Amino acid sequence: MKFPINNIIDLAFPRICIVCREKLSTDKWLCAKCIENLENNSAYREACPLCGQNRQLRRCTCEYHWPQPFESIYSLFDFDDTIKAIVHEFKYGGKKRLAFDMGKAFGEAVPASFFEGMDAMVPVPLHFFRSLKRGYNQADHFARGLARCRKEGIAYMPDVLVRKRITKSQTKLSRSVRQANVAGAFAVSKRKKDRVSGKNIIIIDDIVTTAATTAECARALLSAGCGKIRVLSLARD
Repeated sequence: MKFPINNIIDLAFPRICIVCREKLSTDKWLCAKCIENLENNSAYREACPLCGQNRQLRRCTCEYHWPQPFESIYSLFDFDDTIKAIVHEFKYGGKKRLAFDMGKAFGEAVPASFFEGMDAMVPVPLHFFRSLKRGYNQADHFARGLARCRKEGIAYMPDVLVRKRITKSQTKLSRSVRQANVAGAFAVSKRKKDRVSGKNIIIIDDIVTTAATTAECARALLSAGCGKIRVLSLARD
């Protein structure tokens, strides 16, 4: 009796959901329940049109005070336990394809109006040595997934921004310390300035918390002559 090799592998090493560890049947990363959790997370957000914060979870004052150097933030999800597990896997678990698949799978959920008038997507860069240690930039792979499903003339420019120095992880830092940590840390590559001058750019990141990192990226792009800047992230914390 013939038995497909994939079935043998699945019996010996069953695929499990990266979030809840239940056995998978169809999707290669997530079980049906965790996919449903993601879809509900995205569908029921009442997001501020400026900062992307879910007003059901946290009061937003952006309509009264907006000091950011970019127009707006759009985030696909709120940062919850499901997103935390997913981000941990593609950030520290070596699953760069997961970051790509998240961008490809959920990129269509971003309103078409967010892309109107924009010319290119640019990921937040890692420093060379951190990228060498990890082997890849998760924001780059997430952005590549987005670019795969968004084909309305939006260019993808992965090497426009460079990180000039290594910065501390932002995870446990306060807002003011985050801002100081990344101040002046980014620049536009000298070889790419002509390509982005006068262009409207979407900065792509995985998680936006205080927006200190994306704000510094925006300042670097504006100083290079870019026009409008918007921010698109996987999740808003």
